[in-house]
Amino acid sequence: MKPLDPVTMVAAIVIAAFAIDRTVTAVLFLLSFRWKWADPGSVEATVRTQAEKSYKLIYFVLACILALVVFVFGNLSIFSALGFPPHRLADAFLTTLVLVAGSDRVAALLKVPDAGGGASKAADEPIQISGTVTLVSPAEAKLAGERKSAGGV
Repeated sequence: MKPLDPVTMVAAIVIAAFAIDRTVTAVLFLLSFRWKWADPGSVEATVRTQAEKSYKLIYFVLACILALVVFVFGNLSIFSALGFPPHRLADAFLTTLVLVAGSDRVAALLKVPDAGGGASKAADEPIQISGTVTLVSPAEAKLAGERKSAGGV
């Protein structure tokens, strides 16, 4: 099969990185029903850091495995797209690196900022409002507004 041109290669890398991210995320979602570390947000705060580390490690390992599968069976080669001479091991490493890094960036782009971390922390803490509230009748508010507009002109 003929090597892909650079533009098609970039499109294939983006699509493959997206597919890798969604596949790994789906697998980790399914694993979260069996093991708590697969969903760091569902564990106690004392072990959350360790659960997040485990989650990232498993995400990386699964993404690397899928990237190697894409490299071997998908005819996706960074070296051939860049016109470098073939070197199977270096090409496999570079292609896997690009796909895994791309899937990580796709994951970051798809997440809503502070979707998991900031919202739960803010919801746990009570809201405090300080200041002075003065209640006035509508007639007094109208009179005060007229005084301000007359004084400002």
